[in-house]
Parts: sequence; C-alpha cells; structure tokens
Amino acid sequence: MIEVMAASRPGGAAPNEDFHLVGDDWALVLDGITRYPDDGCVHDVPWYVRLLGAAIAVRIGEAELKAVLAEAIEAVNSLHAHSCDLRNPVTPGATAAVVRRVGDEVEWLVLGDCAVVVRDRDGGVEAVSDGRLAGLAGVPAVDVAGVRRWPVEYVAGVRNREGGYWVAAADPEAAGRALTGSRPIGEVGDVLLCTDGLTRLVERYGYEWPELFASGVEDLIGLVRELETDDTRFREHAKRHDDATAVRLRWA
Repeated sequence: MIEVMAASRPGGAAPNEDFHLVGDDWALVLDGITRYPDDGCVHDVPWYVRLLGAAIAVRIGEAELKAVLAEAIEAVNSLHAHSCDLRNPVTPGATAAVVRRVGDEVEWLVLGDCAVVVRDRDGGVEAVSDGRLAGLAGVPAVDVAGVRRWPVEYVAGVRNREGGYWVAAADPEAAGRALTGSRPIGEVGDVLLCTDGLTRLVERYGYEWPELFASGVEDLIGLVRELETDDTRFREHAKRHDDATAVRLRWA
C-alpha cells in the first residue's frame, strides 16, 4: 500500500512542461526542457513529456530501470521520427526521476537535474541529483527567444556528450548514464521526487533536504514561489519562476 502526495504548478502563463505519474508501487517526474527555436520537432514539450511518461509507465515492471528508460525513449522516437528531425542536437527532451518498489527493495533512477530524496525511518536523508549539468564551466548566457539561456551552439556540444551532461531525448543510450540506487523497503520512510523548479529551495535558497519533509508538497511549491518573487538576484530575462513538481511517497 502506498500513500501519495503530489502537486505541480507551471512557472507562468505558458503550459506546464513538467509531468508526473503515480502507480501502485512506483512514481515518476519529468521536467521537459524548454525548447530552442529550430529544434526540428513539430510537437511541443508537453506532448513529449506526456508520451515519455506513458512509455515509462507501461514498461515499469521489473526490468532494470536504465533499460526501461532506454526503451521508453525508443518508443517515443518511433511516434515522431517520420515527422521530426531527431538528429537535431536540441530535439525535445526531459530530465527524469523514477522510483519503484520491487519486492523488498525501493529502487530509483535520476537523469538530469531532477532529484530523488529518501528519508529513512530514523530521519536520515539521502538526496540523489545529477550534478553534471551544474558542474559544467559553461559560457555566458544569451537571450534566446526572450529567455537567458546557453547559446544553442554550446548546448549542441555538451548535451548527451562525453564530458557534458545527459538527458532523455532522442538517444536511448543516454539512459545508460543515469544515476541509480536502491534501499531495503524496511529502511525507507518517505521518498520525495521533484523537478529543479522545487530543488531551488535547497540549491538557491539554502534550505536543507530534511526540511522539505516538514511541509506538504503544495506548501513547498508555494514557498519557492514566494522566495522567487522576493529574490532580487534575477537578471533581466532570467527565468524567475520555473515549472515545479513534487511527488511524495510512503509505503505503509
């Protein structure tokens, strides 16, 4: 039996590019990557994350999680390879966090800057997030369609490349670069899956991971919105509010 709290909120007037699903013994969150102009795809980001989430859900069973994600990427490729240029280096993609129970183990996968945070029954917290994107030296951001972002030429050289960072897009081999782990179910109290719109509480505003379990997920999103609104450090055209999604699980 699983107890669930879930919430998702767009960062503004545009459609929410996050996506989440919860099953009997599993959950996932996806953070769609805001698209670049001329990305070679006729579909929008919500279409991509919705289809990728559904493809993961039907394969979630007991196959190894990296294989589940790789097969899901291939399945979505097959739905639009005829209409879209999937060789484009900025073809639509997403970061991902997946958690499931298999037997007496809780397993997780993280690809990109989503997070899985496990609180054990003694109150200890283990947070798993992929730091390869944040660890890049990067180049100065530029205005891309009204938002400050890395230049597309730079992204093309580091996205799903050795020495760069990895996301779920058209290349199923990226799934093999995901972070994975597991804990015995008897050790696990709560699990929080969240997109980087919520991990800002820790990464930008100085909260500690254990503090995120003191509030409901709706309250956490409300808190990050308040902090963003009052934050004077955002530069012009920076993304003040990001889509934010959180799913909290407890196996009873």
